[in-house]
Amino acid sequence: MAELRLSMTQEARTVLSDLLRLIAPAAARVSVNRANVPANDEEIAGFWVDTLSAQASEEARLLAVAFASAKGDPAVILLPNEAQAHAFLRALSAVRLALRDLVFADITDAQLENAEDLDDESLPTEKRHALACYACFGLLQQSLISQLCPEAFD
Repeated sequence: MAELRLSMTQEARTVLSDLLRLIAPAAARVSVNRANVPANDEEIAGFWVDTLSAQASEEARLLAVAFASAKGDPAVILLPNEAQAHAFLRALSAVRLALRDLVFADITDAQLENAEDLDDESLPTEKRHALACYACFGLLQQSLISQLCPEAFD
């Protein structure tokens, strides 16, 4: 059983859940856009767009349910099997990619991954909140990866 431990207040979990409600449709679009589905065959393109959109929506729902049902302090999310842990990891990645493409297009990857180097005071409040969520989701990714594959960060 993969177990992901979150050390967050109820307010932080609420903010992340609210962000997920806002970003879920965009995450689906970003997943489809990043897949570069060829448009020359409408039937195949339609199939992949529908499939990728449904997968991204389901993964965002998985995250929202996990955050909403997290209990305790620190909050604990239990993922019952590796398949669900991998889906959770894909969902975290999809949300981070959506934030990257839609909110932080003007910030380089290097700056974004070293967020402490960014001048927080120069960013609008919404972008600062999104940056905090981006960083939090990244920490959750690292934690889950290290639990699924302990030698990943050796």
